[in-house]
Amino acid sequence: KEPEKVEGLLKVDTMALELGYGLVKLVDPKRGGNLTEHISSLRRRLAMELGIIVPPVRIRDDINLGVNDYIIKIRGQTVARGVTYPEQFMAMDSGAATAPIEGGEQTIEPAFGLPAYWITDSQKGEAELMNYTVVEASAVLATHLTEVVRKHAYELLSRQEVKHLLDTLKEKSPAVVEEVVPTLVKPGEVQKVLQNLLRERVPVRDLETILETLGDFAGRTKDVDVWTEYVRNALARTICKQYLDADEKLWCVTLDPALEELINGHVQRTEAGGTTNTMPPRTQQQIVERIAAKVNEVAALGKTAVVLCSPHIRSVVRRMIEGPLGSTAVLGLNEIVPEVNAEAVALVGISG
Repeated sequence: KEPEKVEGLLKVDTMALELGYGLVKLVDPKRGGNLTEHISSLRRRLAMELGIIVPPVRIRDDINLGVNDYIIKIRGQTVARGVTYPEQFMAMDSGAATAPIEGGEQTIEPAFGLPAYWITDSQKGEAELMNYTVVEASAVLATHLTEVVRKHAYELLSRQEVKHLLDTLKEKSPAVVEEVVPTLVKPGEVQKVLQNLLRERVPVRDLETILETLGDFAGRTKDVDVWTEYVRNALARTICKQYLDADEKLWCVTLDPALEELINGHVQRTEAGGTTNTMPPRTQQQIVERIAAKVNEVAALGKTAVVLCSPHIRSVVRRMIEGPLGSTAVLGLNEIVPEVNAEAVALVGISG
C-alpha cells in the first residue's frame, strides 16, 4: 500500500470565509447570489487603496456554524464573525435617521458598529424615506470582509508578495530597485517597513518613493522603525489626505508639551536602535483615557479626529492607544503638509 500523502493537509489558506448552511445561496449565481462579485470588486478596490494584492478568499460551508452565521479567518485563525440574512436587508442609521423602524429587528452593523435593523423587502421603501442606508445581505458581509482586510493588511503581506511588488516596480523603475534592494536594504526589511505602514493604514502604493527614501537613509541607521518614520514623512501628503473632511480640514487632538515631555521621559532607546516604553501601566492607562475622551468629543460633532504630536514620540503614542483606539491615526507634526488646513480642536493635558 502506498503511504498516505498528508502534505496537502499542511496548507493554510491566507484568507478564508466560512458560511453557515443558510448563506451558501449568497455564492451561488444560479440562486441569485453575488457575493463572489462583491469579493472580486473589493480586491480591485483595495489594490488601488492600499497598494497590495489581496490574496484570494477561500469560501467554504461549515455545518458547525449557525444557519446564518459566518466567520472570517486569516491563516487559519478566526479574526471576525457575524450574522446575515439572505432574504432581508440591513437598514443602517449613520446619524440622519428620523425615527425607529417599526417591526424591524435591531442589530449592529458588523464593520463599523452602526445601529441598524434587519428589515424585509416590503419595509425597504419606508426605511429609505426615514434616511436609513439600506443594503442587501451580501453587501453587508462584503463590507465586513473589506474592513477586516484593511485592519489586517499587514498580516497578509508575505515576502512572496513583496517580491512580486518589487518585480513589478523593477519593470517601471529598474534603477531604484537595483540600487536599494538588496544592496542597502534586504527584501525582508522592506517587508517590515511596508507592514509597519499598513498596520496604521498608510497605503504602500507609491513603492518607488518608499524605496528611494529607504535608499537615502539606510546608511544612517538600521532601525526599521526609524526607517518607517522617514518613509511616513515622505508620504506625508498621502497620509494627510486620508483624514480630511468634506471641507478639506484636518481635525486634530494635540498633546500638551508637558505631557509630551512626560511620555518622552519614559522612552528608552536601545543600542540596536529600538525603543522601550517604561511608563507605569496605570499612568499609561490614564493618558490613553484622556486621549480617548477628547477623540470622542470630536466624534460627537460628526468629525474624525487625528492625534497630533511631536515626531520623536509619534510611534510611542500610537502603540499606547493602538488597543482601545485602533482606528485613530497618530500623526507627527512633520507629517502636516503646508496646503493642509489643520485645526487643533482639543488639547490633552498632563492631568484632568
